[in-house]
Amino acid sequence: MSLKSDIISKIKNDKFIIIGLLLIGVLIIYGVIGSIILMKLNLVDALYYTIITIATVGYGDITPLTPLEKIFSITLSLAGIGIIAYIFSTIFENVSNNIKIRRRQMKMNKKMKNMTDHYILCGYGRVGNVVLNELIKRKQKVIVIDDNKETIEKLNEEENISQNPDILTITGDATSQKIMNKFKIDESNGLILTTGSDVTNLFIVLSIRDISPNAWIVSRASKEENIKRLHDAGANKVISPETSGGLDLFLSAVKPNLVRITDINITENLEERISIVLKHECTIESIEFHFPGIEKPFNIDVGFKKEKDLVKFLETHEKSEIKHTLDSMTLLSQGIHSHLISGPNSQAIDNVIKELKANNLVTGVDLTNKEILNMNRQTMEKILNEKD
Repeated sequence: MSLKSDIISKIKNDKFIIIGLLLIGVLIIYGVIGSIILMKLNLVDALYYTIITIATVGYGDITPLTPLEKIFSITLSLAGIGIIAYIFSTIFENVSNNIKIRRRQMKMNKKMKNMTDHYILCGYGRVGNVVLNELIKRKQKVIVIDDNKETIEKLNEEENISQNPDILTITGDATSQKIMNKFKIDESNGLILTTGSDVTNLFIVLSIRDISPNAWIVSRASKEENIKRLHDAGANKVISPETSGGLDLFLSAVKPNLVRITDINITENLEERISIVLKHECTIESIEFHFPGIEKPFNIDVGFKKEKDLVKFLETHEKSEIKHTLDSMTLLSQGIHSHLISGPNSQAIDNVIKELKANNLVTGVDLTNKEILNMNRQTMEKILNEKD
């Protein structure tokens, strides 16, 4: 159950307690009037008899004699038992809900306190699921917010979500500045908007830009004509999942922590280069080969996240046609290639670059395709001059 539904339940329980107390008041009035009319008691005795009958004490000092008096006493006693039981059960449920709300709030506060360098995922559906899985694979901290209570409850049933201290799920309206202000946006890596409504995504972008002008925002666009509108509203990147998919949303979102490492020779020190990247808990998303005279590189997605990925790649590299293919592309590209690397934060990326440079395993960082094209041209000219 979400915090919002817990609060609503508490309010309902408070209302039911008030209704129960009003019913007790009505029952006392009924008992007093009935005792005066039917049993000919004075006001004090009537009130006394009503209370002990409702409480089922029954001292026996006042005894109904006629059938009508006995029926009246029975109705008074049964109604009293039912209403009191109703009030006590409601109070018990109210106390239980208060404890549940406090526990959940403490758990949320603890997770929120640890949220730095996190991502805020607004909207959890088919595309949001892909993005969240990519973030979890890379051990990123994530706040997931969706306005559908059932969606969040279903998500919380998954063990890898409920037991993950780095994942915080919240039922709420992402267009509300009051709610989003709590998510430490300025300390986050960025926001990823994956709701199925372009209008909702547009409102979220506008709301976020008001409270955090420098936030990195990546938005999904269901319709092509809305891409420009989302850009104009302030989104840094707009992706159409129908053509790109959830993985592109993730890669665009991590752009502040995404770097292109360019080197001249892919075959030498490959294992050492990749090991340095993985050691700092970064991920090699892809390898790019840059061919002479062609500005756009040839891209191979590899997704190295752990040492076992590297081992598997190296085993495959030696035992299949991949080795021949890579060697051929290395020859054609004159050995100039790039690794696209993502990291949990900017510090991890900086550490990778620093160590690669210390070991002479990097030629350039975040070079453009045009700069690499010129580098390739210079390498080719150098080779031709050496032959002459």
